[in-house]
Amino acid sequence: MNFLSRFEISQQTHTQSYSMHSAHEHSYYEMYYLMNGTCDFTIEDHTYRLDKGTILFVPMNVLHKTTYIESETHERAYIEFTLDYASDIVEVIGLKQFRHKLKDFIFRIPPELEQRVQQILFHIQAEHNGASVYAKCSQKLYFQQLLLLLFTQAENFPIYMGLTGLPAAQSSLTSNDAISQAMDYINHNFSKNLSLSDVASYVHLNASYFSKKFKAENGFGFKDYLNTVRINHSEKLLLETNKTITEIAFECGYDNSNYFGDAFKHLNHVSPSTFRKLKGNLQG
Repeated sequence: MNFLSRFEISQQTHTQSYSMHSAHEHSYYEMYYLMNGTCDFTIEDHTYRLDKGTILFVPMNVLHKTTYIESETHERAYIEFTLDYASDIVEVIGLKQFRHKLKDFIFRIPPELEQRVQQILFHIQAEHNGASVYAKCSQKLYFQQLLLLLFTQAENFPIYMGLTGLPAAQSSLTSNDAISQAMDYINHNFSKNLSLSDVASYVHLNASYFSKKFKAENGFGFKDYLNTVRINHSEKLLLETNKTITEIAFECGYDNSNYFGDAFKHLNHVSPSTFRKLKGNLQG
């Protein structure tokens, strides 16, 4: 199997309340930087309130969702990357330690460092758009410079804390144990013929109450969550295997390949076969 290499940088602004249609995951890492505004960032079954100047990392293959709820301008930048763009750091501290650093990383940048961080981001964006034969190399160097700055500053400032250690004033945990268990159960059993009643029974809740509680806690319904988990898994199978569309549909819990195709297109705006062609199958 060939190695998937990816690096994308983007900056967006929202001027009103906005929410992703559903949680999603990637086969690469994501660095999220909230430059202005306030948002709720959901990672798996936990939701955290972020404000201006906060940076966090989302590990690969982890469900997450962003919701902007305040009536103000929200500006954010993000970088999607694979480990080859951090290879020098990984070589020094080791892959296990590097992944550990990203797994629980939320850091509010001190005001005196904001300009420096934004300057590095500017250089990364410029090199990303550059035509020079050295642009990719320069982009990687700037990105690793940013990682080193964040890692060293996070060690020196007490405002750096893991996902499970944020003060109540900085986070809003909205999922109770039952919903957390339900999401974990779905993540491990999505290939089965799961129904809302099945999962509600598993966590010992009334189906109607469970449905309302699930949506209230996460911002998306049971069916949307199950479907997103299945589609995310199907994306990996499309890119990393030579299995047919029908085989992938069955493996991801769909008993009808046509329904799978419709569900896939609803989330990705292209059919499974087109997705495979556009992204490039990695099986070689």
